[in-house]
Amino acid sequence: MKTTGLAGLILVMLCVLPGAVPPPTQNTTIALISRVILDVTRKQPDKAWQAAKRGEMLSSGERLKTGEKSIAVIKFKDNSMLRVREKTEVLLNDLKDGTSTLKSTEFERGVIGFSIKKQQQGEGFRFSSPTSVASVRGTSGQFSASDSLDKLIVLDGLVVLSSKVSSRAVDVGGGFTGLSYPDGTLQVRPSTPEEKVAAELSSRTGEQDGRLDIELKDGGGNKKNIEIKFR
Repeated sequence: MKTTGLAGLILVMLCVLPGAVPPPTQNTTIALISRVILDVTRKQPDKAWQAAKRGEMLSSGERLKTGEKSIAVIKFKDNSMLRVREKTEVLLNDLKDGTSTLKSTEFERGVIGFSIKKQQQGEGFRFSSPTSVASVRGTSGQFSASDSLDKLIVLDGLVVLSSKVSSRAVDVGGGFTGLSYPDGTLQVRPSTPEEKVAAELSSRTGEQDGRLDIELKDGGGNKKNIEIKFR
């Protein structure tokens, strides 16, 4: 996939430059906790960490954290959903600038599955790590962050992946994986079958336990159906 032009550069500047992004609106309800599995805690500004419960509302400026083998599902007002995987801490913000709104999810390391509804005019959705920014307007997939690599797996739609280090940006479309390295390097390549399965599982944010049927193709173009049961 090719590097974006002027529009991508402007987007990176808005995400990176100090003061370019408006401050979050505090105490604005932006989502609710749709599901809690095992050890999930939340932290409101100026308060201590406490156990998170299904059905609780989340406001701009709140943090949510999952422990080992734990999962939290977050549902936004527009029915966009996040599946916060184990050992992941996220900061949720609602950034407003006049009539524009940007829903921001920040985390340092961990894994987030996402199913984002198509954003309306003046709306946007952003994932941010210490290294990268993924700007989404309506798609599903998985975004993971670590000290050595950020990985964005896109199942459908289009995501702009940018580096905070090099200020470069690339388009990552459905069926592709974007890689962002600490030195500012960005790469885009076709997703592997294993990455597609991982993203399908992570973005599966329904509240009922069930199964997932996935059709994969090998190097010769032969199709194979696999069934994965999950909780």
